[in-house]
Amino acid sequence: MRLPPFPLALLLALGACKSGPPVASATLGDLRITEGFAFRPITPASGAAYFRVRNTGATADTLLEASSPITKGGMFHGGDMAHVDVIALPPGGELWLKPGGTHLMLTDYDPRPEAGDSLPVTLRFAHAGSVTLRLPVRRYNE
Repeated sequence: MRLPPFPLALLLALGACKSGPPVASATLGDLRITEGFAFRPITPASGAAYFRVRNTGATADTLLEASSPITKGGMFHGGDMAHVDVIALPPGGELWLKPGGTHLMLTDYDPRPEAGDSLPVTLRFAHAGSVTLRLPVRRYNE
């Protein structure tokens, strides 16, 4: 069965509009930060945030720290939950903080964000400087 051109074009356009949960992104010099989000913390004591950073430049950089005005602390953890002081980002390299792997652990929320809120997180890099993301907060099943 052949569809007339208009309905086929409409179906293709609707498929292209398909979107997943919201994510945050930013550009800071040669750094492209994408896929940023956080899960709603189960307790005010701690929660995790995730994002991807691609270094499109010819100079290495280092992610030194992350902070949020609604938390008392932020630290990087490896997939084994071991503390990671800083994270190197070589030229052309990529860093992907994701569930089950390296992530940003934020502690002592006040107030604790709810699903649908945005969580302000400032990332500080050794060379590129700082950028603040507004990470969409998701439920764990999103």
